Amino acid sequence: MKGFSTRSIHVGEIHQLDSVTTPIFQTANFLMNPSKYKVDERDNYIYSRISNPTVRAVEQKLANLCGAQDGVLFSSGMGAITCSLLSVLSENDKAVFLTELYGGTHSLIQKVLPKLGIQCEFFSIDDISVIPVNGAKVVYVESLTNPLLKLTDIELLSKIAHQNGALLFVDNTFMSPYNFRSLEFGADLEIHSVTKYINGHSDVILGFAASKDKDLISKIWQKMYTLGFNPDPFQAYLVGRSVKTLVLRMEKHNQNAKQIAQFLSNHEKVAQIRYPTLYTEIPECYENCPGFGAVVYCDLVTQENALKFVEGLKIFKQATSLAGVESLVTIPSLTSHASLTDEELKKANISKGGVRISVGIEDLQDLIDDIEQALSEI
Repeated sequence: MKGFSTRSIHVGEIHQLDSVTTPIFQTANFLMNPSKYKVDERDNYIYSRISNPTVRAVEQKLANLCGAQDGVLFSSGMGAITCSLLSVLSENDKAVFLTELYGGTHSLIQKVLPKLGIQCEFFSIDDISVIPVNGAKVVYVESLTNPLLKLTDIELLSKIAHQNGALLFVDNTFMSPYNFRSLEFGADLEIHSVTKYINGHSDVILGFAASKDKDLISKIWQKMYTLGFNPDPFQAYLVGRSVKTLVLRMEKHNQNAKQIAQFLSNHEKVAQIRYPTLYTEIPECYENCPGFGAVVYCDLVTQENALKFVEGLKIFKQATSLAGVESLVTIPSLTSHASLTDEELKKANISKGGVRISVGIEDLQDLIDDIEQALSEI
């Protein structure tokens, strides 16, 4: 090939590269200054797995959004959950979990934590009075459960947890920090899958944990970079972009989902519809919420009906994610909760005919018309 040479580079030519490489080495020498090279200080950007200025700016922005003192960004929502739990739990410790949890969280509890010698016990949102909190270090819940949309009384649980010396961790993904801020009602840690509402454009996978306790956040941050759950700075940049429209998006999600839930509640082919605005009673801590987000759950009785429905939709796309600007639909028993056995699904009251709808910000009437035509095929 013309112009190509296989000869070795001479020593003199290496020195000619100094003008190009010197700034890099100068930066490295600056960072190696003993007063600067401290791994335990988050604003010393010595290595991107540990800390990054773009990531740090987004962490501070999201912490403010959650009403927290500080927070940690992760490579995924499950990374946030895993690191947060492992930051405070070790062998022979006990943690108590809500039965009605996201399937991925269930897998962590069943397949990973017991192998580390961590004792895991459960309680139902329908009977908080019998929560086995005695001796527990952590109580872990979701504010609005996935997929049945049950509201957990965060204020009551925080009192129960703290009276027994436990921390309350709340996965607040399904509510978003716009609709609800669990830290204001006693939670010690609020966790989000940033992939969902906070980013809202289905082009990022990140997680976040925030707290008013800086020492707790410091422990979680150190666990994050030790285990390598660090986020991608470019994805963090995209979140910094997306969060600017969070209020506008959430208002439209709230409005569209509320109307679609009302429409489905009167439809003859829907056996059950779940959405918080349809409930006769809700915990007091949610009474001033501006809304309850994009997710609507409906039960079409059989898996066959559910499959016909989702396959008949034209605007709603089949996907396991949620809370993006576009409308999505999925069958939890086949996707988000596929790791659960039939017995576990039954215990969690998740029907094989259950459909989880994530209502986007498209025109409301177009969405209702699409749902109507798909239901007509059942």
